Amino acid sequence: MIYLDNAATTPMDPDIIASLQDYMRDQFANSGGVYSIGLDAKNKIEEATEAITTALGIPSSHNLIFTSGGTESNNLFIKGLCSPDKKTAYSGLEHPSITETLKSFKEFRNEPFSLLEFSKEGRLDLSCLPLLKEKSIRLLCLSHVNNELGTINDPVPLISRLKKDSPQTRLFLDGVQAVGKIKINKTMWPGLAGYSLSAHKFHGPKGIGLLVYDSKLTLNPQLHGGKQQFGVRAGTLPVPLIMAFAKVVELATARQQETENYLLKLHAYLIEGLKKLDFLILINSSSDDFQCPSIVNFSIPPVEGEVMLHHLEKQEIFVGMGSACSAYSKEPSKILMGIGLTEEQARCSLRISFSQNNNFDEIDSFLRALKSSYEVLLSLF
Repeated sequence: MIYLDNAATTPMDPDIIASLQDYMRDQFANSGGVYSIGLDAKNKIEEATEAITTALGIPSSHNLIFTSGGTESNNLFIKGLCSPDKKTAYSGLEHPSITETLKSFKEFRNEPFSLLEFSKEGRLDLSCLPLLKEKSIRLLCLSHVNNELGTINDPVPLISRLKKDSPQTRLFLDGVQAVGKIKINKTMWPGLAGYSLSAHKFHGPKGIGLLVYDSKLTLNPQLHGGKQQFGVRAGTLPVPLIMAFAKVVELATARQQETENYLLKLHAYLIEGLKKLDFLILINSSSDDFQCPSIVNFSIPPVEGEVMLHHLEKQEIFVGMGSACSAYSKEPSKILMGIGLTEEQARCSLRISFSQNNNFDEIDSFLRALKSSYEVLLSLF
């Protein structure tokens, strides 16, 4: 099997699997219990929180809320801060857990402000930021790394320009595709209102995510019940998953530079191989320094991406078309059409996403399979 859809999810690290088994067996107590094993569970959460803040350089000015994943983190922060009437903006190229959350404000006659016309290269053009001041935007929501294209919104210049051009606007970043793939600039935290992570995107378990947010902000809880986690997110905390999350964050950050360097080589090798194929391929991802090396998006018109995906699947090669959360939609990618692709080009796209588990031989096998499959499928279109 060749797995090339790591932006959808990643296989768990063997060390994390082994550790999680131990945690599941030993750390079963409720961290809200006042007896010794409950207090021990609470201490384990505190130790995990400290490990994460150290690994990512998160300052004491920010709170950490453990969630079920990136979708919950995004919903919790955006709704908790801005619903129902705070003005929001987005580039129009975000994951559905941001775009659909923002669109839900329409029922309160609070239309989110789209900056899509300033996002043609897959990232936000900072020249549009004065518009946020004119529109009295409270929160700008962006992807740190775009989940389909891999393009990067660099938070440091963004924060600097926001302070100058629209100081009342805070920045929230969906960081789900960033951690472990690109270097996290620790100077960004003081200027960030919030940031989301999900463990299964960098070889951790599913079902555990994180919201990091400025403690000066007041978030209205979206789940009501107990007063866990600053009263922001009710519910019994999954101690084993939190401990595993901390360990995978430490592993990912410790080997980040090594991983990024390796992914850069895989990325370049695939692009070079695609360009050598004797049929039309449109590279949709960027080729500059603001491109995450884990993702390559391209189109193979007139062959539709979903048809090619299933043809490759028969050969035990697994690729993606875009956000796995939208995989069952028959509509062409809004992100790809948002950067100017035609409907046909968007329907004919594939997304290859790497992890450190992939190698050059797998890329060669994929390229051979893509070529032979294209030759077979072309007559159908």
